[in-house]
Amino acid sequence: MDAAAKSKEAQKITVYGAIVNIVSGVIKVIIGILYGSHALVVDGIHSFSDLVTDVFVLIIAKFSHEEPDEEHPYGHGRFEALGTVAMGTILIGVSGIIAYENIVKLFVQTSFVIPAWPTLIAAAISIGLKEWAYQFQIKVGKKISSPLIIANAWHSRSDALSSLAVLIGLIFSMFGLPWLDIVMAIIVAIMIGKIGWDFLWSAVQDLVDTSLEPELMKSVKEKILSVHGVKSMHHLRSRKVGEKAILDVNIEVSHHITASEAHEIATYVSVEVVKDIEEVIDITVHVDVEDDSEEGMTFTSVNRSLLPLRDVVEKEIFSRIETPEVLHVDLHYNGPKMIIDLMFDQKHKDAVFNEEFKNEINSKCEDIEWLDRIQVLVRL
Repeated sequence: MDAAAKSKEAQKITVYGAIVNIVSGVIKVIIGILYGSHALVVDGIHSFSDLVTDVFVLIIAKFSHEEPDEEHPYGHGRFEALGTVAMGTILIGVSGIIAYENIVKLFVQTSFVIPAWPTLIAAAISIGLKEWAYQFQIKVGKKISSPLIIANAWHSRSDALSSLAVLIGLIFSMFGLPWLDIVMAIIVAIMIGKIGWDFLWSAVQDLVDTSLEPELMKSVKEKILSVHGVKSMHHLRSRKVGEKAILDVNIEVSHHITASEAHEIATYVSVEVVKDIEEVIDITVHVDVEDDSEEGMTFTSVNRSLLPLRDVVEKEIFSRIETPEVLHVDLHYNGPKMIIDLMFDQKHKDAVFNEEFKNEINSKCEDIEWLDRIQVLVRL
């Protein structure tokens, strides 16, 4: 399913949920006011507060599934996390207000109204409507892999559970314990706050570059090591972007192969991981010709030991030796030291094949701390 289709599905199911919230909220508030149930009124306000979150979900669903663009090269997945943070914050605020008002009533109010039987019907209707909404939303959320839609589905389920708590409180009130109606309103407020906190915390984890789950990382490692030419791997890191993730990794290949072959192996790693691991949208592969992993060290660590690059190497070598014209120089970074190949034309083969010539070159450079040896070669 492409991004446009996912966005359309998310918006459609959210509109259905909003209609359910309106119907459920109106029924509970009106019946609660007419027949004397504080808890039912609070539960109705909960349903209306869901409308606010539905608006957030509609807006975020439109943007979060858009394709990557110039300003957002890794997609718009984190819009979902931002929307979920807003949803969680609103729920926590609503729960705090409701809890405060009903705690005051519980300790100040001296007489209690016993709710009438229509409140039981209203609570039962709400339970049915919200559970129906949950089933549809959770199905679509899993289908399009949308944490925001799944969170909204659980929001509907929390409303159904809060209506169940209200129903229980109403029954007890009718049997001579009317103060339980206010107690259940406070419990509902706490439930709303808990759901809000869960949403908020989950979204924050996505925004602070949380890694993929261990089992999924294990699957990624197995896929990387299955690519022919990869000797080992290290420093595999991941960070979530909405429901997807971006990875980077160091792979080790043979130091005898060409740069183009090493690049092709890295390309295979990228393609295979993105193709087979659905949660991964991009992976950066760094190629090593040795195992350069160290405890606490990464590829970009500023304090890692670096060998010199070509400009420094050639200047140092050619300042010490006098040779016939060199066709080209190959540099091999081999652990803490380097191996250097000096390639000569065939017309100089007599000099090159002379062992004294080779020994003289190496002896003049033996005090270079980063040099292992110099190999003298002839182009065929």
